[in-house]
Amino acid sequence: MGKINLRRLPILLLLAVLTFCFCFATPVLAKQKVVGVANQWLGNDWNFIANKAIIDYFEAKGYKVISTNAQGATNQQKADVENFIQMKVDGIIIKGGEGGAFVDVSKKAWDANIPLIGQQMFLPGAVCTVMSDSWEGNVNMGVWMVNQMHGEGKYIILDAAGWHSLVVRRDSAELVLKNFPKIKRIADVYEVDTADAINNSYDIVKATLRSHPDLKGVLCTWGQPAVGAIKAIKDMKKEKQVVVVCTDADRPVLAEMAKPDAPRTALLGLVPKDQGEYAAEVLEKAMKFKTVREAKAALPTLHLVPSHLITNTGTSKSFKQKVLLELDDAWVFFHKGKRRPW
Repeated sequence: MGKINLRRLPILLLLAVLTFCFCFATPVLAKQKVVGVANQWLGNDWNFIANKAIIDYFEAKGYKVISTNAQGATNQQKADVENFIQMKVDGIIIKGGEGGAFVDVSKKAWDANIPLIGQQMFLPGAVCTVMSDSWEGNVNMGVWMVNQMHGEGKYIILDAAGWHSLVVRRDSAELVLKNFPKIKRIADVYEVDTADAINNSYDIVKATLRSHPDLKGVLCTWGQPAVGAIKAIKDMKKEKQVVVVCTDADRPVLAEMAKPDAPRTALLGLVPKDQGEYAAEVLEKAMKFKTVREAKAALPTLHLVPSHLITNTGTSKSFKQKVLLELDDAWVFFHKGKRRPW
């Protein structure tokens, strides 16, 4: 048996200690979490900005984000969600689309214990739904339209098939319009082709003005049809007669309604960045719970992102600012001088 070199002993001990520490004390690296975002479409400002906000939020925190674009094809968007479930991602956002088509896949995500956020749609398997406030906003659009039409005249609706949020906008505006018997919708809802929305809506409005030269209103449930509508109204020399209402503060819409020869136009401006960031925030919170059931019990079921009212006729003259009051302040405002019972 050879002799141990005492000079080397401290080095050997140090190596032994380091090896022990590496083997038993090194922490296990956490697995990178993955989020799937299933987009129905990315062809306008709202969709692009909201999607980017979601990606930026998660990537800044070290998450991996898989964002898909179904380019308007619902079956492809459903397949994207199915794929996320099979991949066992940590969370899913379904952003825009035909809400009813995703009922079954939302339940599959729930059964797989994958938290899911429905953006602009209501789903039974979603932990939370994030919507723009299209209800109050489009009621205000209806009020504006009634006033601009002076309570009478014909109007049409330009829509896009399937999107639940667009149905909300249409129905909310018509809740007001239907109370005025002299205001009449003269056709079924026109489903504008999303692949060529501006030209398609231009053709619809121009043809309508030829058959109904007394048309007074065009209600658009999203932004791009308003661009085509405004162009057609100007070409038919009806900009003093026909008013336009729409939703989405996309750049082409704002640019068109700002032109000096544009017809009177009101717009409900959604805030896609806020909507995307909140969807990401609530999904991140949901992923921290052990089960989707626990997450749903703790988080809001529905969150509305405020919208903005915009016109080219002077917004302050058309809309009054909403006033929010705390309970104590409300008593003073409504019952000033009366004894408060609390």
